[in-house]
Amino acid sequence: MTDEKWIEFTDQKKKEKVFEKILNTPEYTPLVKRDWYGLDFLYLKNHKDNIFWTEFQHITDFPEFLDFFPQGQTLEQIRNITNFYRSHTISDDHEFIYLTPNEGDRFVENTVQTIKLLLNQRIRTQLV
Repeated sequence: MTDEKWIEFTDQKKKEKVFEKILNTPEYTPLVKRDWYGLDFLYLKNHKDNIFWTEFQHITDFPEFLDFFPQGQTLEQIRNITNFYRSHTISDDHEFIYLTPNEGDRFVENTVQTIKLLLNQRIRTQLV
């Protein structure tokens, strides 16, 4: 669900004037992802009590629940994610051009609300 909402969101963003200059150029992906990952780095930098720092980065074993993945695939991905976020950060003077912190926050909030609504409809209960 989140991926679907992200695709919708980024498709809308591509219609903005700032995107028109770089769309379909080799620079598009690196420039846009700098802001996408920048929001992650900014969040992790400002939230040292986040589950990434307190739990996720310390995972040393993880069962393979999905039998279509090779054994150990999920743990390998956990390690890749951990290494990526532990070895990168964002400069204090980074200027968000293609995705601002406010836009990222709104995306997360809207997507969480949509998922909660759908889950509530499915299980006929109220999630907080």
